[in-house]
Amino acid sequence: MAKSLFIFDGNIGMAPELRWQPGNEKSGGEARPLLKFNVKYDRLVKTQNPDQPYDDKGGFWVSIDYWGRDAEALSKLLQKGMRVRIEGELRQDTWPDKDNPSVMVSGMALTASLIAIMPQRVQSVTLKERTQPHQPNQYGQAS
Repeated sequence: MAKSLFIFDGNIGMAPELRWQPGNEKSGGEARPLLKFNVKYDRLVKTQNPDQPYDDKGGFWVSIDYWGRDAEALSKLLQKGMRVRIEGELRQDTWPDKDNPSVMVSGMALTASLIAIMPQRVQSVTLKERTQPHQPNQYGQAS
């Protein structure tokens, strides 16, 4: 079965939510992090109007599921309104309406394989200190 790769830029629409899924055979019994949030895929087209430099030609919201090992670290970095680039497998999905659970709604969902933060609205970045690796002794072994 062929899989398709969808790559897009958009803005995060809600604070990402980190969930821990119970372990299973695939994860060796270990709980797995699942990061969930939504991103607006916007189709902006440049205009000649200086008062409105872009025209929205119709976009849509995409529900994002990210199962990567760095999901916990990303949950601390990603924020509502942040511009991101997402890569993954796009699909049409259905789920119960949050206001009326007896009604099913549908929309686009994506299982992300890569999440990149775009620098447009990032003000600063702070890296944590690196831990010193063990230095090899005169025999080439870590001390």
